[in-house]
Amino acid sequence: MHTWVLLACLALPAAPAVPVDGLVAEFQFEEGGARRPVDASGLGQQARSAGVERVRGHGGWGLRFAEAGSVVRVASRPSLSLDRAITLEAWVLPGPISDESRVIIAKNDEYLLRIDKASEGGRVSFFVHVGSPGVTWEPRVSSVGPISPGVWHHIAGTWDGRKLRLYVDGDAQGEVDRSGSPNPNPYPVMIGNFEYPSCHGGAFGGAIDEVRIYQRALRPEEVRQGAREGQPQPAE
Repeated sequence: MHTWVLLACLALPAAPAVPVDGLVAEFQFEEGGARRPVDASGLGQQARSAGVERVRGHGGWGLRFAEAGSVVRVASRPSLSLDRAITLEAWVLPGPISDESRVIIAKNDEYLLRIDKASEGGRVSFFVHVGSPGVTWEPRVSSVGPISPGVWHHIAGTWDGRKLRLYVDGDAQGEVDRSGSPNPNPYPVMIGNFEYPSCHGGAFGGAIDEVRIYQRALRPEEVRQGAREGQPQPAE
């Protein structure tokens, strides 16, 4: 009896380890259709979508977030929470500048990559929700100017525990000092929208493709390599 219990325990599968490259989520929107996108990171992140349309993406298929409730919701897991470093990366096809900020990737009270509303300049901005002792969203790091609508752009935001950095199409846009302790929580990761109606932003409005989240800050040359995989192109 004891031998059988021991063997059964030994046979239990171990929790997936975070890969050496730090990739913890990857949604290319090629598998699973529009309703249940499949995570290609190998960690089996669970995602469901609502109100999205499968369209031609930057490479293969992407998703359009045209409705107010359009979203891909990825279930919260420790590997997706803000820890000591993070990178958010995606290809985006934005619409015109809007009166509302448009979310690319967000996790409530942890991190946010978005296009700011018109009154804030319509630039791309990246935030982490950290602080010592109190947590705050600001300061953010933002692009030099708005990105062109109707064209695919590679966007990446990194945080190494000390600085926020933002890249558009592989080009560094700026960096700001940003240190403090994160606030991990059970909220889901949201692609293309925020967790609830909020001043932080709403539905993206355009299309999003090739979303990746890393538990480390990518180096500038790694971001440039990701952007070189396909140059910005007009939508057809």
